[in-house]
Amino acid sequence: MSIENFKTNNTRLYALSIIALSLSLILGYVEAMIPINVGIIGIKLGLSNIVTLISLKILTVRRTLIINTLRLIILGILFSNLVRFIISISGFALSFIAMIFVTKQLNFSIIPTSIVGGVMHNIGQVIAVSFITKNISVINIIYLYIVIGIISGLIIGIISNTCYKSISKVIIE
Repeated sequence: MSIENFKTNNTRLYALSIIALSLSLILGYVEAMIPINVGIIGIKLGLSNIVTLISLKILTVRRTLIINTLRLIILGILFSNLVRFIISISGFALSFIAMIFVTKQLNFSIIPTSIVGGVMHNIGQVIAVSFITKNISVINIIYLYIVIGIISGLIIGIISNTCYKSISKVIIE
């Protein structure tokens, strides 16, 4: 079965969407339980983005957006407060728009898409923090968060690319 035929099989799409949501929730939970203390506030690897990157390749943008929106809401209720949720949504929104653009318009592969997503997520979060705190000087640390976004995006991109190669063999058979 080709990816195009897969996308028109509703039963498979629903099943894969539920699996993707479940996996992204599990990865988000695992990441929330792992304390990362590198002296920089808010640093996470972004394990749930593995599911986002693969979903952008296999599913529609709309379905990927629904999966991620549900993930953000559920994990936000379980592990966050309103301010952290707003910061998280801001990073997601900017990174998701950028990843859609580079995937669909520029035909980027998974690894560079992940790097763009990591960088834009961090930029979105820094901008949100500057608005919430009403302190524009927060923007001064954006370069550090860009470097962190590149590194985490590369790591998640490599993992996602490896997973995608295995998953795509299974779902197109």
